[in-house]
Amino acid sequence: MDAWIFDAYPEDAGMRVWLVERGGGRRSVLDPWRPFFHVGGDRSQLTRVLKLLRSLPFPVETAGVDRAELFSGDSLRVLRVTVPVLERDRLVKRLAALEVPLYDADVHLVQTWHYDRGHFPLALCRFTLEGDRLVSFEPLDDPWALDYELPSLRFLHLSPAPSEVAGRLDPNHAPGLRLLLTMDGRVSELEGPVRQQLETLARRIKSWDPDVITTDWGDSVLMPQLEDLAREHRVPLGFSRDVLRPAGSRKERTFYTYGRAVYQGGARYLSGRWHLDVKNSFMMRETGLSGLLEIARIAQIPVQRAARCTIGTSLSSMQTSWAWRRGILIPMDKQQAEDFRPAGDLLVADKGGLVYEPEVGWHRNVAEYDFTSMYPEMMVRRNISPETVNCACCPDASTPEIGHRLCARRRGLVPSVLEPILRKRAKYKALYKAGGPDAAEHKRRADAHKWCLVTCFGYLGFKNARFGKIEAHECVTAWGREVLLRAKDAAERRGARLHHALVDALWVTVPAGTDLEELRTAIEAEAECPLALEGVYEWIRFCPSKRDKLAGVPGRYFGAFTDGKLKIRGIAARRRDTPGLLKSMQSDLLSRLARVAPGGSLEALVPELRDIVDDYRFRLKEGQVTADELAITFHLSREPEDYVHDTVSALAAKQLAAAG
Repeated sequence: MDAWIFDAYPEDAGMRVWLVERGGGRRSVLDPWRPFFHVGGDRSQLTRVLKLLRSLPFPVETAGVDRAELFSGDSLRVLRVTVPVLERDRLVKRLAALEVPLYDADVHLVQTWHYDRGHFPLALCRFTLEGDRLVSFEPLDDPWALDYELPSLRFLHLSPAPSEVAGRLDPNHAPGLRLLLTMDGRVSELEGPVRQQLETLARRIKSWDPDVITTDWGDSVLMPQLEDLAREHRVPLGFSRDVLRPAGSRKERTFYTYGRAVYQGGARYLSGRWHLDVKNSFMMRETGLSGLLEIARIAQIPVQRAARCTIGTSLSSMQTSWAWRRGILIPMDKQQAEDFRPAGDLLVADKGGLVYEPEVGWHRNVAEYDFTSMYPEMMVRRNISPETVNCACCPDASTPEIGHRLCARRRGLVPSVLEPILRKRAKYKALYKAGGPDAAEHKRRADAHKWCLVTCFGYLGFKNARFGKIEAHECVTAWGREVLLRAKDAAERRGARLHHALVDALWVTVPAGTDLEELRTAIEAEAECPLALEGVYEWIRFCPSKRDKLAGVPGRYFGAFTDGKLKIRGIAARRRDTPGLLKSMQSDLLSRLARVAPGGSLEALVPELRDIVDDYRFRLKEGQVTADELAITFHLSREPEDYVHDTVSALAAKQLAAAG
């Protein structure tokens, strides 16, 4: 039969797989798959490993195999160990205690299954079955296809009633919850005593049999509360299709990044169904369901996990899959340290993107050119990858300014992974710009690829990246600086005046009669990186520093294109900590400026702009604004009691903590 792979999870005899048949049926089958991993080490280490394996109470298969090591390219003789699915992680933990090198041993089990079988979530396949046992399959799908067939899924949405969360960022702060159910476009509220509400919910789930349960705050509030109430009142809700398997969970966590603490909610995973919390999913928020499914397909990550993991995890999965398919050993831990070098060399290499300070003031008819995915393009075009930097086979320096060598003999892992993403995103961008009934769908998928490309540069230098190396990170920024220098020189040779340049973008005015497309093509050819014309500004303002009115601040500007569209960066209206009242005021001022006639005077609008500000002042004086409009948002970088100085944010945090 032809069916889509919908869900999968491990059990004693293999991988339990839920399929959505082309005819509409849903069924589960068993794939009798067993995972394997590899053990390295010398003779004495392997002797200890084999002794442990012979003492195990479950069947284990071993074989000596040759596998490639990524950085050296050498072939290593390692021991392949094949075990029952549910025993792998426990065995790996015991072997790690022996301090032997382990490879391919800690990859997520369902992802390992996808890598090994050569398919992916929502892959359409032709299956051969014997009863409920999977015998073979034939893929009918390609993760890199632009337009692909997806199954028709049934959705149920659970959310707290609006009155329960009005004015709150999170229903954790609400005294109680009333639930709304949305099925097939119909909204209803659960009513009556708690037991009656639970029975109604269970009956709706059973009769509707949704494939996907979406929620608002389901991970942190709704699912845990409903599960507790269901146990208390002994009402099985049937969230999972597999009634023998309870909902899985993952604890919430807090981690520090870029100087601030970030909270990530826990998770509730279902079996045979998906649970997607739209309030706890970056991908759902940024790209919708279409973007999430696209990432799950190309990263081979289960959809429920892809909804909650970071985009870096998805990118890492693509790299791991690439290595797996080519027989390259995947180490459990990062094994490459930074190369030793003189401090002077480090000062030269340890730089970011190139910036030309903006010319403070108002400017008219400025063209903005942006390089398209500059850093990913540099990685692909220059073959920048951890194992290709300073290789042993290429002696000539090939990176400008810093002198790192880049291998010319073998293609790197990182460019091999990024190239299909770049190409597919470019095709989706062309499709949505051309319009058509599927334009919105294509844009969401292109946005999903954008986040992969945004992440790939930082991941090269991430301290825990399995395939990361800081020298590769430095090569990317060095080539980025070289590209921007070439672009600036090419533009100025053709009469353009540079007002500002920032890493991958430049703002110029050109002589009258200049063909902007011809200029774009010429700059692109000399810089050797794809370039796009972002647009021409009717006016643009580069803002001064608060400390020095003559000094410009890179990346702080606002302007209106000739079509009236605004672009703002770095000012209060873009900041997350700005009160809503001030955001609204700035937006109103900018909207009025954007409506100026072509070539019209901006100064003539000053009286009208002052009237707008006076209206907001009047509302504030008369108490015609809400507390929400005045609220300032802070992100804490430590626990409230750890603050030494009584800053505004520290005082507010301490008051909240004291109030429970």
